[in-house]
Amino acid sequence: MQAVILRHATNSSQTIELVSGELTFGRATNNHICINDQSVSSTHARIFTYFCVSYVEDLNSTNGTYVNGKRIKKHLLKPGDTLQLGKYGFVIELPHSEQSRSQSA
Repeated sequence: MQAVILRHATNSSQTIELVSGELTFGRATNNHICINDQSVSSTHARIFTYFCVSYVEDLNSTNGTYVNGKRIKKHLLKPGDTLQLGKYGFVIELPHSEQSRSQSA
């Protein structure tokens, strides 16, 4: 299973496992991930996971959603991708046990 690592401006981080369903990002308190940044829209973006596949989708935000430095509308996420919303960065990673298996294959 993939995970999203949230890296904040304070260099603190939080890991959230991407499970089937939707994970929304934005300033509004009804989002799964609330981001206190005026450059982030109220409901900015979402990650949708179905089985083991995750997509990130911009939800018509004012300042855009970026993956690996490029503005996207929708993007299939892969381990190592970086997601940028305002000044907040997110990294897509595999848990250590799955990384070991995929490297040895």
